[in-house]
Amino acid sequence: MMEDFSKMSHSDSEIRDDVMDKVRRLKKQLHIEFKAKRKLTTAEDIRKFKRKIQPLYNEIRLVQAVNSHNTEEVKKFLECGVSANSTDNEKRSALHVAVSKGYADIVELLLHHGADPNKRDIIHNTPLHLAACIHNFAIISMLINAKADVSCLDLQGRSPFHLASSKLQILQKGWREGAIEMIKLREELQQVVDLLMSVVMRGVEEKVEKLLHSDINELQMTKMNLNSAKPEELDNQMSKLLSDIEKFSIA
Repeated sequence: MMEDFSKMSHSDSEIRDDVMDKVRRLKKQLHIEFKAKRKLTTAEDIRKFKRKIQPLYNEIRLVQAVNSHNTEEVKKFLECGVSANSTDNEKRSALHVAVSKGYADIVELLLHHGADPNKRDIIHNTPLHLAACIHNFAIISMLINAKADVSCLDLQGRSPFHLASSKLQILQKGWREGAIEMIKLREELQQVVDLLMSVVMRGVEEKVEKLLHSDINELQMTKMNLNSAKPEELDNQMSKLLSDIEKFSIA
């Protein structure tokens, strides 16, 4: 069944509409204040006015910079103290936008500056839900390492293990049919193993039953072996990973 991701995406037009909505609400607020107070007549009044509206404009500009993949601009705003949890009118954080666009470098930057990986938008999507929708394993791993809640990865209730298993089955089928090159396969498998390691490490930290430090070591060895495995061994490696996922299933 085709999944409907239409409400999970963040198009450029949506971002522009949200920015304009924030500006309109700001103007309305200021209009009310102007009616209640005297007009700005001194330099000090103007400075106070600018200080009051600057944070909101900076949040708007941060979300715009994230949307346009302007990493340097995002970094500048964050280092100047603009909140990494800035949101648009739909409660979508800068992190939601970066994740939905697949901008891993900005995701990492936002998380480093304290972005909340469990923040929900107006339809209750978390950044992890969006990363799952686009099957971006690198970003999923980043979010899990940043303590994103993995108890329910997406709105269909699929866990990280379900996602990894599904990905492995697709890769194994593609490899057997000659539809994927070895370099690409190794790259994709590395991402799957990274995801599994992130989830297992979280499980070990939280003392989840069935997950052990030895499991992490085993996955690290698997990851190393993927780089040197001969083409005829890769199918067996994928079968082993699928078997490991069954073993890792969280009770």
